[in-house]
Amino acid sequence: MTYFQVGSLAIPAVWVAASGALFVAALFNRAFTGKKVEDWYWNGFFYYFVLWKLSYIVFNLGLFLDMPLSVLYFNGGTKGHIFALAILSVYLLVFALKRFPFLYEESAWLFLLYFTSYQVIIGFLDKSSLELFIHLILLSFLLILLSQKKKKSLTSRQIFPLFILLELLIISWFDSLFSLESLTIIWMGLIVFILAIKADKGAR
Repeated sequence: MTYFQVGSLAIPAVWVAASGALFVAALFNRAFTGKKVEDWYWNGFFYYFVLWKLSYIVFNLGLFLDMPLSVLYFNGGTKGHIFALAILSVYLLVFALKRFPFLYEESAWLFLLYFTSYQVIIGFLDKSSLELFIHLILLSFLLILLSQKKKKSLTSRQIFPLFILLELLIISWFDSLFSLESLTIIWMGLIVFILAIKADKGAR
């Protein structure tokens, strides 16, 4: 894993890519659809980040009590990631859906934009030329669909799973299909599908 040294902090490339992809996806969305992302997008990321960081206290209480400032340097790790994803899922399925009726339509293509942008950035930071090139092709195709105003096709039950499967196939080629990254994509993909089911019920 690639790290960037900022003072006494060693920042993983994964953090840089995850944060960068958040803004890149929002910019692409604005450029190709003419719409700003709704608050649920920023709120969701904020809740995830805060819970992931603070979960360090829950899963490492002894270390935190001995060194309270350690929370600035560490996070909840894999357990914290899963915990934060679970709370994020509750936020999207229960609270955000009530405030944003078009959440499913927005979340489907923002989900794809975010994860594809993330893969492009991490490929660049890790200097993985082949992986970067493949994801650039996937991202370009995604942007072409957006530029042609085919957002409905992105939320269809056929196209969305295809993009997810392609992403998982690419990841499994360079890493394990059972990696935390793959499981995160599967998890959030399922959340989008549940949002679709709820949207269908609400439309009836």
